[in-house]
Amino acid sequence: MMSLLGSVLLLASIGIAGSSPSCYGGINGDPPLCSTCSGNCTVSSACKCTTSLSSCLPDPHTCPMNSSSCCLSNLSWYPDLACCIEEPYCTPACYADEECTYVNNYAACVANTTYYQNLGLSVYNVSTMIDCKGANMTVSVGKNLLETLHYNPSALTLSQYNCTGAVVNTLNGQRVYSFTVQTKDGLCGNTMTKNVTHVTFANTVNIPGQNSNGVITAGNISMQFSCTYNITMETSLYTVFKPVMTSQNLNTGGVEGNAGTTLAAYVNPSYTQPLEQSQQDDLSIGSTLYFGMVTQFPDPAFVLRVDQCFATPTSDGSGAIKVQLIQGGCAVGGGPYTQVVENGISKEVRFSITAFAFQGYTTVYIFCDARLCYTPAGSCSNCSSSREASQESVRFGLGPFTYQDIIDKSASSQNGLSVTMLLGSLLCLWMHLFKW
Repeated sequence: MMSLLGSVLLLASIGIAGSSPSCYGGINGDPPLCSTCSGNCTVSSACKCTTSLSSCLPDPHTCPMNSSSCCLSNLSWYPDLACCIEEPYCTPACYADEECTYVNNYAACVANTTYYQNLGLSVYNVSTMIDCKGANMTVSVGKNLLETLHYNPSALTLSQYNCTGAVVNTLNGQRVYSFTVQTKDGLCGNTMTKNVTHVTFANTVNIPGQNSNGVITAGNISMQFSCTYNITMETSLYTVFKPVMTSQNLNTGGVEGNAGTTLAAYVNPSYTQPLEQSQQDDLSIGSTLYFGMVTQFPDPAFVLRVDQCFATPTSDGSGAIKVQLIQGGCAVGGGPYTQVVENGISKEVRFSITAFAFQGYTTVYIFCDARLCYTPAGSCSNCSSSREASQESVRFGLGPFTYQDIIDKSASSQNGLSVTMLLGSLLCLWMHLFKW
């Protein structure tokens, strides 16, 4: 955390120093009060005289906008008197390390240089604030201290200097510039290190000195920052360049919250090694593919449930050739080619499939219908199907999964051909038993 945070948590009492302000009445009747020229105030045109359409000053308690939009430039709206005043007045209130002054003819909060000079703070007091959340990490730096020290935090970049776009934010009672970057190796200069249990993403924030007419009064600042995550089914997706995954928003039924949900393929039973896109066209029949789905929906009353999954050789999922893998939340026929590890009990769903192919095709696509399930209503983890549940679900699709065993027919052994034909026969049986 920035070392100066503890001293800037309190809000300034807003200040109009000295005597109490009074309503501004113009100079020698210029501009006129709206009451003297039959004027009125509207959101679109501010306060105008009816006859001349020139600007006028609203009489106290007469401007419906009740803000500085009622006032001319270099005037501020003062709520206690409900009129315009000459002194700068900022709403919302400035922070303790700021002062209210006119900037480009409008009242604004700017860094209070005297405040920082009295504290004796320097560039050595500058540090970063880091927020590590899911697929993003956010780095923030204090706006006012840096501007007082003649730096330009609005122009900060990451390791790759084309990664710009910091935005003003408020954090712990202080105005900051924040930049959010996805946790992907190589993105904006991100570097990644991982071990068996954790993955760490690191980057550098660069803050340039202010440049006034070609004169730079401070050297650049560079500070490293990082985020470390436990390797889970979700965070492992950040550790490969192009995982086999798809994301959609689930239906929430009007309940507020982000329902972003991801279905991904993995190569290990701990769901920590995602299948990469470069690997999905080089699979072997009989190997096991692991599929994991996770939702961001925060409401604890809801869990994630997959109602059904099926396989097909066509990309749109509407063809006549289909193999039902999961029905009513459970594996069709109890396996052994499909095993449901977890479904309808948390924000995650896990299941595995023994890889197979369709006779006459080289590719397989997997489709799953998922939904949020309200746990107080029960039956979220039961083996049951419901048309009502199907109407609430959203369909996810992954593929194509391609098998070298099928493509390289010239290299296939007689044994391999027999395995393929056997699986084809099993699939035909499955399709016959589980017609749609």
